[in-house]
Amino acid sequence: MEIHQIGGLGFDSNIYLILDEIVTLIDSGTGQNFKAVRQNLEKLGLKPSDIKLLINTHCHFDHTGGDHEFLKAGCQIAIHESEAGLLRSGDRFVTMAHFFGENPEPVEVARELRDGDQIRLGKTILEVIHTPGHTRGSICLYEPRLGALFSGDTVFCGDVGRTDLPTGDSHALARSLQRLAGLKLKSLYPGHGPAAEDDAQELIKMAIEII
Repeated sequence: MEIHQIGGLGFDSNIYLILDEIVTLIDSGTGQNFKAVRQNLEKLGLKPSDIKLLINTHCHFDHTGGDHEFLKAGCQIAIHESEAGLLRSGDRFVTMAHFFGENPEPVEVARELRDGDQIRLGKTILEVIHTPGHTRGSICLYEPRLGALFSGDTVFCGDVGRTDLPTGDSHALARSLQRLAGLKLKSLYPGHGPAAEDDAQELIKMAIEII
């Protein structure tokens, strides 16, 4: 699995590019820095139309605002089933788009994800783990062969996602972290901040202590 971080400017979430038979993005940022994201793709010899699947870790605008740019380029959008309707309706409030002064365009969701789903990208197989807490429909994506976890805003390197926004739940987050602690982890790719290549297991333990 070849991973590149191609986003994270301003308020944007991290945007992870996975190169495999199905070229995939995890999250899309706000869309406000799409030009820079496109330039980062071009450095790797890619265009937005080369992205075949975009998986959102949750509905917040800093992770989904750029979805429409990739949708226009022919990409399929995926998100947990409990938050698909928010993207389809162009919701401003649960997605926090109003915080950014934005009215998001409705986005058609091609795939509604459920806990336990497996997303096959080629050699890479991502397991969907429903991890409510930051939002009701937050997910993590686990690659067991490499012990890699794309954690969205559930857990960061040294912190946890906030639970005081719409549909947040601190008790649910604590349960989600306990579930993640049972995985065999090596690397952590969070929705914001730096990634960790070797000590993901310890970071999950730290997150449990924090919550």
